[in-house]
Amino acid sequence: MKCPKCSASLDAPPDAAGMVLCPGCGAKLRSRPATPPAATLDTILGEVRAVRRAQDEMLALLRVRTGTDVQPSAAASQDDEPVASPRAIRKGTQKIVLLIDDQDESRHEAVAALEQARVPTRGFATGTKGLESLAAERCDVIVLELAIGGAMAGRDVINMIKATMEWVDIPIVLHTRLPITTQKEARIVHGADEVVPKGPGSAEALVAQVIQLFRRG
Repeated sequence: MKCPKCSASLDAPPDAAGMVLCPGCGAKLRSRPATPPAATLDTILGEVRAVRRAQDEMLALLRVRTGTDVQPSAAASQDDEPVASPRAIRKGTQKIVLLIDDQDESRHEAVAALEQARVPTRGFATGTKGLESLAAERCDVIVLELAIGGAMAGRDVINMIKATMEWVDIPIVLHTRLPITTQKEARIVHGADEVVPKGPGSAEALVAQVIQLFRRG
């Protein structure tokens, strides 16, 4: 670094205020900000690798349970080996809903309402079974009870869907007993697209929401 006034070299270390005294003209100059240490970058890379390892473990668990391979999203490491991902081919353009709900009564009611509206629906009581079905055949909308129990909770289901390239664009509707009342909360906090709180008439409201998503394309 050189003094802008007299071009003298500024070799002295900065004082506590970050100022450097020019030996040539005596001017006080602010020193350049220090370059961030390399350890900072190493820390960030370590955190990224930890996230990728966690994602790989979740994908491996799903592969074991389904007997198929699913391809990680673009967020995965570029060093990962490419994975084949067989996809079931559906005939026609009929839309399909995947519904995951551990409450038998509300699941049967929602499936019946969707079927009555001529919307083919696959209903499952656990997140694991739902994802196994999704790996076998892609759906067009996912309806999820966020408060499901079991080995794969509702939030785990959303994380898996968002981490898988073939599934990341599938809309997720929360049909839930949890006190989620706004679409903004469903999207920003929980990673879903829409929410239909459970209650009287909620099955009909769910059907209307699913049809609206179909119409959006």
